[in-house]
Amino acid sequence: MYSIGEVSKLTGISTYTLRYYEKMGLLPNPYRMDGKQNGIRQYNDQDLRFIQFIYGLKQTGMKLKDIALFVEDGCLLTQNDQEIENIQDILHKRIELLNKHVNLLEQQLEQLGNVMTLANEKRSFYLEMLNEQTSKPVKHFK
Repeated sequence: MYSIGEVSKLTGISTYTLRYYEKMGLLPNPYRMDGKQNGIRQYNDQDLRFIQFIYGLKQTGMKLKDIALFVEDGCLLTQNDQEIENIQDILHKRIELLNKHVNLLEQQLEQLGNVMTLANEKRSFYLEMLNEQTSKPVKHFK
């Protein structure tokens, strides 16, 4: 089990942001020591992976409202078939959201590739200029 501070260190997410995501309903309510609402939050490995996934979505440009749509039905792995009557609808919704996000990421990768190509071309150009400048004899002024 991990405290909120440990999760913060492991993920790079501030404790403030973790609490905010919890308040927004993006994260499931963590287990609390002593079972009290103000008890110390405790997270397990599954929680940690989920937090990293949600944060990864956010860091790669998914809007919080889309993340909220993604998680609004809770963790499907911890519910049984009787609790989830519309499992296919939930799965289709999540797949659609992830498809949109993957398409966005593919566009960003293409844009980054184009910028990287241009940056490498400029760098090569400047290196050539620098090499030409250093290979010329130095003029001494009197």
